[in-house]
Amino acid sequence: MARYIVHVRGEGAEALAGARFVRDGFSWLALSFGPLWFFAKGAWISACLALAALIGFVAITAGLRLPIDVTVFGALVINLLLALESGTLRSWELRLRGFRDVALVAGADLDGLERRFFGEAMNEAPAPPAPALAVRPSATVPVIGLFPSPPRGGSA
Repeated sequence: MARYIVHVRGEGAEALAGARFVRDGFSWLALSFGPLWFFAKGAWISACLALAALIGFVAITAGLRLPIDVTVFGALVINLLLALESGTLRSWELRLRGFRDVALVAGADLDGLERRFFGEAMNEAPAPPAPALAVRPSATVPVIGLFPSPPRGGSA
């Protein structure tokens, strides 16, 4: 079952028209293509940071004259981390662009998720404000912390 984080910019029905759905979870394409996958998704900052991390790692291993196996293994580990955090990085970039997280929707396919999200969002009425709770000061039992202290003295 796939989970998607829904991002919108602004308020109202106009904001829903530009909603972005970001899959939360592991991405096989991000594992296979690394920074190129982020470029394809429009996540330019994440792509540049990932590319800088890969280039920096390769430069360090080449400068230390480590075997090529270490370089390949390290690059695979970096791509694995990118694949695990691909949804989080894309959500972070959308928040930088002014989007906000409004929902987490789970289901079998993206079309069904979109139908359910938009159906619930359009039928949603604003919730009435919660009633204020009346707080009565306690003059008889002094309270320090979360619980009243036990009575002191011989009688209980």
